[in-house]
This record gives sequence, structure tokens and C-alpha cells, in this order.
Amino acid sequence: MKKTLFTRLASYSQNPSKQSLENFTTEVLVHLINNDRVFSRIFIRHIIRDGRILRRFKRASADSQKRFRNGIVDFVLNSGESRILVEVKITAAETETKIYGKGWVPQVQKYLDYSAGPVAYLTTKAVGAPYLRSQTKRFLGQCYFEDFYDQLVKTKNHLTDCGRLLLEFMEENDMKPLDPFTKQDLLNPGNAFSFAKKCESYLNDIVSKVEPEFRRIFRRRTGFATVCFSTATECAYISMKKNLPRYEEVKWAGISIWPENDQLVCGVILRVPQSDTKTLNRQLKWTEGDGFLYKPHPLKPHMRPGRFVKPIINDLKRLNRALKQAF
Repeated sequence: MKKTLFTRLASYSQNPSKQSLENFTTEVLVHLINNDRVFSRIFIRHIIRDGRILRRFKRASADSQKRFRNGIVDFVLNSGESRILVEVKITAAETETKIYGKGWVPQVQKYLDYSAGPVAYLTTKAVGAPYLRSQTKRFLGQCYFEDFYDQLVKTKNHLTDCGRLLLEFMEENDMKPLDPFTKQDLLNPGNAFSFAKKCESYLNDIVSKVEPEFRRIFRRRTGFATVCFSTATECAYISMKKNLPRYEEVKWAGISIWPENDQLVCGVILRVPQSDTKTLNRQLKWTEGDGFLYKPHPLKPHMRPGRFVKPIINDLKRLNRALKQAF
């Protein structure tokens, strides 16, 4: 399918470590809030559900990448002296920042700690709820792109050209509600489940051969957990049963099958805090994206699981060396 202008622009980034999709979306939202009255009205009502707060922000403006103390907020809604801090997540999980005296602090909680105004969390439904130390009225809640799309599409003809381009962009990047089941879907429901089962079986076959080497490389008794198929992240994966004891920087690691650039790939994937990503990847030189580091290997027709065993073992050895050098 031919991609629209916004999707092509979002894929471009001079800094490959940045999550360009979220950054680009944020900049477009800020532009439209400041330049499209219909869009701005719908967006503000979507973010703010409290009528008393809403009255103060009827004529709000927006600024992106605003610095507050030890961090940068995705964007801020301004109305006179009042502000609302907005964190945007599309596919990645909530990030954490290590703060002296507080340890690792999740992003939304960090915004709340600024005490600069209420905080809103704008995400897709694939992103989980934020972790908060306690409930507070200053958190306006988690609101979703999919619900915003439903409201926005009703006024499509009243949006500016840029606003209509954003709708197309949301459709292409899984930021709109899922379409209902079609007649064809219901006629062949087994196809989707068969594919998921095949992915799970494929990973089980790989792990059965990789697991003994994995235990030896990382000097641990436990291996991998049960294979899962995630509709939220559109991948099949199998993770370690426990974190690597000597490397607390590794928050999650496993082997996965997922779609990338219109093909299936298979490989090792791990998540480390954003502050440690560059340090580790100086040694690894793997692909970065959505808060993960990964090493993809293309999955070609009729390729047996055994073909992936040696490359994945080599990747695990490389990961072990990189962890020793980085941490």
C-alpha cells in the first residue's frame, strides 16, 4: 500500500535513536491545536473531562518539547497562567528516569512531580496504564488515539488539509479503532489462529535447541517461559523466566517473531532503560525502536526453525559480551 506524506515524513529521523513516530505525531498535534480551531476544540475536549478545567482551556495554545527541571515534556497546553502537561505514547511502554534520591521514576509520575499543572496520558490502546505512586486529581487520566479518531472523523469535512492528512496518518499507523469482522473473516476464522499457532510452534522448536546454550552463556539454571502471541504488539515471543542476575539494566529479554518492513523476522529482542540504550548499543550495534534493542533475521518461505538456531546463539554470545563491556 502506498504510504501518505505524513507516514513517509514520520519514518525520517536524523537521530536513529529517537522514536520518530511519537515525535512526529506530537509535532503535528501541536501544529493543529494552534492552527485548526475545529481540531483544537475536539482535542481539548478529548483530553479534559472535568468541566471546570475545560472552561479554562477553551482557547488553549500548545508548545512542544518543553523543559521542566530534569526532563522534557512532550507538549504542554497553555491557557493564561494554567498549563496541562501531556505525555504521548503510541507503541512504546512508559519510560523510566533514574532520579537521585528517588530511584527509577516512571514518566507520568515524573510529570506529576513537577507540580506544574495537571497531567494527561495520550496513548493507543496497545499501551498499558501508567504506574502512579498514588491516586491524584492532578492526573487527568489516560485517553486514547482510537477514541479521538472516532470523534475527529465525524468532522472530517470541517478540518484543515493538515487535519485530514492526520486522519490518514492515524489510519496507517494503528491509531484508529479496529475494523469490525468482515464476512470473509468469519468464513475463515481458522486462518488467523492457525498462523498464531504456527508462530508459537516455530519459536518452541528454536528455543528447545537454543536454551541449553543460553543457560551456559549466561551461567543460569532457568531458561525460557511459555510462548505467547500478542495482538497488541503483533508478535509471538518467548521471554526469559527471570531477569539476568548480573545485569539489572536488562528489564526484559526474549526471542520473538514479528512483522517488519512487510516481511516476517525472527530474533533476539530486549528492553533496557532509555538512559542505558546508547551505552549498550555502542557494543551491540543492533536495531533500536519503541524502547527495545533487537537483531532481526528475515524469515523466508519454507525455512525450517533450525536455520535460526546458530544465528540466535551467536547473537546471545554477542549480547553477553556487550553487557560485560557496557556494565
